[in-house]
Amino acid sequence: MLPLGNAWTRRRFLGTASAGLSVAGGISSRLYAGDPADVQAIIAQKLCWLADHFVAWQTPYGRLDANRIPAAIDDKKAFVLPYIASAMYRAFDTTGNAAYQTAADRYWLYYLATECHRQPALGAYFTSARAGISLIPYHDFKRLHPQESAFDDAANSLYARLLEFRWDEGSYFRNGYRGGSMDAANSDDNAAIGCGLMSYYAVTKKPEVLAHAEGLARYFLTECKPMTYQGVWSTANGNWIVAPTDCADFEHFRKPSSEISWAWTTIEAILYLTQLVRATTKDELKQGIRQKCVAGMKWQFDACQFDDGACGMSGRDDKWMGMTAGAILSFLRVRDAGMLTDDEKSTYGPKALAAREWMLRHLDEECLQRGGYWKVSGKSEPRPKCNLAWLLGWTAETLAQPGLPSLG
Repeated sequence: MLPLGNAWTRRRFLGTASAGLSVAGGISSRLYAGDPADVQAIIAQKLCWLADHFVAWQTPYGRLDANRIPAAIDDKKAFVLPYIASAMYRAFDTTGNAAYQTAADRYWLYYLATECHRQPALGAYFTSARAGISLIPYHDFKRLHPQESAFDDAANSLYARLLEFRWDEGSYFRNGYRGGSMDAANSDDNAAIGCGLMSYYAVTKKPEVLAHAEGLARYFLTECKPMTYQGVWSTANGNWIVAPTDCADFEHFRKPSSEISWAWTTIEAILYLTQLVRATTKDELKQGIRQKCVAGMKWQFDACQFDDGACGMSGRDDKWMGMTAGAILSFLRVRDAGMLTDDEKSTYGPKALAAREWMLRHLDEECLQRGGYWKVSGKSEPRPKCNLAWLLGWTAETLAQPGLPSLG
């Protein structure tokens, strides 16, 4: 993942973090009067509080400890660990707390050890996506450990394994689950591959890696035709669909995946594509990426945001901490990539601000015990439970964004 910079000095951040506001005791009402010092202090506290939990939840060898995490989540699927690692690298960048970097290293290296020798095979469970996910923290690790080369061979082997899943269909890479008649071509899986490619490219600068990232991007810029691999964009939805298949019982929802959009893809695709737009020289890609990323960001607010600022997963279904944080991430990423007009900033900045205020008000111990999920309609479901840790990782990453204190 590309570094985001640091708008807060470490001294200033740590000073506001120790300002004495109680995380568990609520948020100062001055936050809603726009007091910048109060906002920054609250964000600093919330970030350190959540990052400290990710440190405490980790085993000495790097995975989540089933005996320490809240009952609402579980540790059975280790693929969430690279996302947590990325968030902890951001937390380290913002705070300078070495414990966060150490935790990030351990989360990533544990997952790397479990994946780098897994044998690729057609139809193997989630293998192409896992290869991409494994590479996501690679750039951050190399950025912070530039002299360490012991894990380069593992990263190179994961990239090589990923290329074994390359094909000529529109999805660019095969991905999916055992037992299906059609490769799932899940848009979120492919976005994760894109994020991994951009991380690997940031380290290696190999033109072929960028070419693969560009080729994959076209899948996200092309209109979906259900039951084909043509593309995953839905003009009707104004966002990417979950997958071009007819699967109607997938993880968090029970609707045909070719008809529904969800924020998982939106958040991850925007991360991938806003990195790619800075690297590619292809004008047609830049134009398409801007159009789709801005539309996807708008969908997160227009289709998913409740009146109180919280955001749902596939519309105004249920309130999710991670989806609310992810909507803010999407706004910041498209804004900082120079994709928004002044009118779009004026329209969506206040929506992102409302999401930030809901996030800060509700991020507490009760939130962790809920797994960041508040049932409203029950149309989205908190399953699989391991994904709830992933969403909390995105929440920590949002809190560490340099643009968050001045949002709106």
